Amino acid sequence: MTRIPKRLLKLIAATALLGAVSVTEVQALTVFDPLNYQQNLLSAVRALESIQNQVRQLQNEADQIVRMDRNLQSLSGTVAPDLQRTLAQLRARITEGDALALKVRETDAAYDRLYPKTFSDARTSDDALRSAKSRWDETHATFKRAALLQGEIADQAELDGRLLDQISSRSAGAVGSLQATQAGNELAALQVKQSLQLQTLLAAQSRAETTARARDLTAEAEGRQRLKTFLGDGQAYTRGQ
Repeated sequence: MTRIPKRLLKLIAATALLGAVSVTEVQALTVFDPLNYQQNLLSAVRALESIQNQVRQLQNEADQIVRMDRNLQSLSGTVAPDLQRTLAQLRARITEGDALALKVRETDAAYDRLYPKTFSDARTSDDALRSAKSRWDETHATFKRAALLQGEIADQAELDGRLLDQISSRSAGAVGSLQATQAGNELAALQVKQSLQLQTLLAAQSRAETTARARDLTAEAEGRQRLKTFLGDGQAYTRGQ
């Protein structure tokens, strides 16, 4: 059996040890791949952009929800009670007093009584005096009603000015479409209320003028009838008798 020299054994051992160290060091080295790094960087940028887009979308949705909430907010309070109260005062002015009501049925029933087309020959002076007094009373009552309505509407002009300022302020401070719509409706209601006031006043004034004219015409007709009754058939005044 051939013996291996010790010097050769030491050399083989050293060579093996050097080979083991080299393999370990090579395995421990990190290899840099530029292409892989670029792809990873692009993926990270895309992920960041996606996150930013989602954040912006969430912000837009939040803003939309806030706008929807504002659009659904209603105005606090309303001017409707003030408008209804003033219209009720107008209706009270129309119905109070002794003048004929501004209604078709009441007017038709009383007009023929106060302002008849014909007169009976049997009417006495007292009958004529009472009828004339009734017509005068009606004319006086209608003019008084018109005058009171004029005063009522003039008094409400100051209130209308305050309501207009209030509605304008509410409209300017509206935070959503619902509040703006409500303010616009209140302004339209104020305009309708003022239009009703004007119509009521014109109706009362026209009634007073119509009553005065009817009174004059009735007085003329009654005067002609009384003259005709007084003259008779004219035989008593024939010349030569």
